[in-house]
Amino acid sequence: MPNNVPNLYRWGVFTPLANRLGSLDRMLGALDELMKFSDAEDRQIQRYGRKIISLTEITYATLSREVGVSLIMLCDRKHVPHKSAYYKLLLWIKCRRSAFPAFLEDRINELLARLECKVVLRTRGIDPRTQLGIEELIVKT
Repeated sequence: MPNNVPNLYRWGVFTPLANRLGSLDRMLGALDELMKFSDAEDRQIQRYGRKIISLTEITYATLSREVGVSLIMLCDRKHVPHKSAYYKLLLWIKCRRSAFPAFLEDRINELLARLECKVVLRTRGIDPRTQLGIEELIVKT
């Protein structure tokens, strides 16, 4: 496949990637691998869309359980890269949304709803969005 996109239907690719996304210790490498789809062609996203969304949901579940994934919550510095990588993945899904199969729309909407929080709560003077270092997430006040 062009663009070094992993074949998520190949035996031994999806399940190990899902297992890595289920562990904070191995999540960042797995998210890097998943972000190879950022250069994918629309037809590749169509083909792997269901798997990409499933892997994103696994990432959300892991972060919710271990770190807290809300944009209004600060997280421990050691977990900032995990949370930041997750939100970069969500922003990529938002940008490429039209390339995903239509039947995934409800699942995508549920994932992207996390980006819609416009409440700005500062903890110790810090906006959690600023902590993540992603310009697109910062609410201009």
